[in-house]
Amino acid sequence: MEIYTMRRFIMKITRRQAREITLCLVFDFGFNSEEKPEELLDLYVRYFPEADDAHITEEIKNDDYISKVYFGVAEKIDALDKTIKNCSLKWKLERMSRVSVSILRLAVYELLYIDSIPTEVSINEAVELAKKYDNDDSYTFINGVLGAVAKQLEINGIAESAQVEAEDPEGSEE
Repeated sequence: MEIYTMRRFIMKITRRQAREITLCLVFDFGFNSEEKPEELLDLYVRYFPEADDAHITEEIKNDDYISKVYFGVAEKIDALDKTIKNCSLKWKLERMSRVSVSILRLAVYELLYIDSIPTEVSINEAVELAKKYDNDDSYTFINGVLGAVAKQLEINGIAESAQVEAEDPEGSEE
C-alpha cells in the first residue's frame, strides 16, 4: 500500500494580508520608535502566530510591500504625522486612537510615496482596516482625513504642473 502525503501549499500573501501585517508593524513602531525598525520586524516575525511555518516568516521578511511601507513609515514618520495633523482639523494625534494613527500613517505613506497604488485603493483599504481593527466610527474619520490628504495632493499636483508649464511653456525637450 502506498502512502500518499499531502504537501502543504502556501500561497503568496495577498496585498491585503501584507497591509494588515504592515499595520501591525507600524502600530508596534508607534510604541517603540526608539527601537530600530529592523529589530521590531525580526521580533514580529519570530513571534508571528504561525512562526513555526518558515515559509510564512520568510514571506513576511521578503515581501516588497511590507518592507517598502514599513521602513518608509519609520523613516518618514515626522513628515507623515505633520501631513495627518494638517488634514485632521482640530484633532491632535494624541487624541486619536493609536490604531487610527497607525492606519493613517500607512495610508498617507501610500498616498505620498507609492504611485503604483491608486488613491481610491489606498483610502478604501484604510477604511476597511479601520472597520476591522479600530472602534466603530473611526472609519469615517479616517476616510475624511485621507480625503483631505488626497485633495491637497491633487491641488499640489495641479500647482506643480502649472509651475512646470510656466517654466517651459512650449514643453521643449533637451
